Amino acid sequence: MMLKRKTVQIGDVFQVLTSEGVCYGLVTHTHPKWKFVVAIFREFFTEPPIDFSTVVSKEPQFISTFLVQDAVKQGLVNLVANVPIPSHLSAFPTFRSTNNLKGDDTMWFFWSGDKQWKVQRPLTEEEKKYPKGPLLPSAPLLVERIEKDYRVERDYI
Repeated sequence: MMLKRKTVQIGDVFQVLTSEGVCYGLVTHTHPKWKFVVAIFREFFTEPPIDFSTVVSKEPQFISTFLVQDAVKQGLVNLVANVPIPSHLSAFPTFRSTNNLKGDDTMWFFWSGDKQWKVQRPLTEEEKKYPKGPLLPSAPLLVERIEKDYRVERDYI
C-alpha cells in the first residue's frame, strides 16, 4: 500500500526499510529552513498495519529533522498513508545542541522553531528528552539510528 502522490505533506506516514524489518515515520511539522520534522517509531512489521494511526499514537523512538521529500524522490522511503497528528506530537518540538560537552559546564543551545536560547548548566530530565539538532541526517543515518535503538536521552547527553 503506497500513496500515489510524491509530494510530502504533514501527517504523511513513510515506510523505512531496515535490516530488522519495516518500521514507520511520521511527518509532524514543516519549517522554512529545516524542511520537515519527523517522528520515527521503532516497531517492526512483517505486514503493513491495518491502522497507521495506531502506529503513530505511540511514543516515538526519536524525533529529527529529515529531508523526507528528497528521500521519497530518490526512492529511499515510500509514503504509505496520511493520518492526523497525535496530540502528543502536535507541538513543534524543542531541539537541543551543544558545541562542546564539558559535563556541568556544557553550553546548551535550544531551538523551538522560532525562538532560540542557551543555558550553561546540567540538563533537566525533561531537557534530556529534547531531540538533537536541528540537523539533517541522511537516509542511511536514519536507518542506522533505528537499528542501533538510538535514544536521545541516552546517546546524546
